[in-house]
Amino acid sequence: MSARRETHTRAPHGDGASAPRKVAVVGLGEVGTVFAQALRRGGVAVEATSRASPRAARAAAELGLPLVPLAQAVAGADIVLLTVTGESMPAVTAALLPHLAPGTLVADCTAAAPLQVREAAERVGPGFVDVAIMGAVSLHGAGTPLLAAGPEAGRLADALNPLGFRIEARPAARVGDASALKLLRSVFTKGLDAVVVEAMLGAERLGLRADLVGLLADYDRAPLANHIAMYLRTHPTHAGRRLVEMEEAAGQLDALGVPSLTTRAAIARYRRTVALAGTAPLPDGALDADAGIAWLARAERSGTEGGND
Repeated sequence: MSARRETHTRAPHGDGASAPRKVAVVGLGEVGTVFAQALRRGGVAVEATSRASPRAARAAAELGLPLVPLAQAVAGADIVLLTVTGESMPAVTAALLPHLAPGTLVADCTAAAPLQVREAAERVGPGFVDVAIMGAVSLHGAGTPLLAAGPEAGRLADALNPLGFRIEARPAARVGDASALKLLRSVFTKGLDAVVVEAMLGAERLGLRADLVGLLADYDRAPLANHIAMYLRTHPTHAGRRLVEMEEAAGQLDALGVPSLTTRAAIARYRRTVALAGTAPLPDGALDADAGIAWLARAERSGTEGGND
């Protein structure tokens, strides 16, 4: 997201921001329930609507909130929090449009694809805010970091941060950018999750899990940003050597009876880079992170255009 950052941190409502009188929570799953709890603790009137399910009914009972029709929940709300599934967001957004009051903020907290988010924003108008949840709500509650994009992102942050939310507002960013960043973050975090599970399954078979965790402690010696820069700097030139090592690692996992799923995905990435190097020669000299990712991006474009797979 290249737009200028503007972070709204928690501040009392008395310094100019007005507390919302009513917030509609659309979708009473884990996220919606946590957000509704925080709003009610802050003295905000909350109306909740959700598709019928035992979980939603339990959550509503625990909150002491009746589940009401969508039209009733949205009518007169200062803020509408969409906490439904990403796949249902477009239909829910279309259904609530006739009931929105002028000036209502619609905060999309779903995991919808960026294109769907932008299409929804076009229907709703400037009051639509793209909100990406950047952590585990089950761990951090309403204080989970939220990234908000869109012209009214600052107004959303000013309204909710004093109630315990932690919204970083980027009003100059395009709607959809927050969702795009969330999915890219998921490539890293969920990919790392899968890699850790696969490596630890292998270590567990050998009785070496604690040893492996200890060996990985060297990653604590430098910030994550340093590791990312190192990978971008060295991947283009060392992909061939790393490919051989990962093929050996996959063979070991297979011999242990552990499916080498993520390991073979890494092998595919290294093979791809080696193939690209054959058609897009690497620049002379050592690469820094910027030069490394720039070469990879150019090589991928030329490889795609040339039909290299």
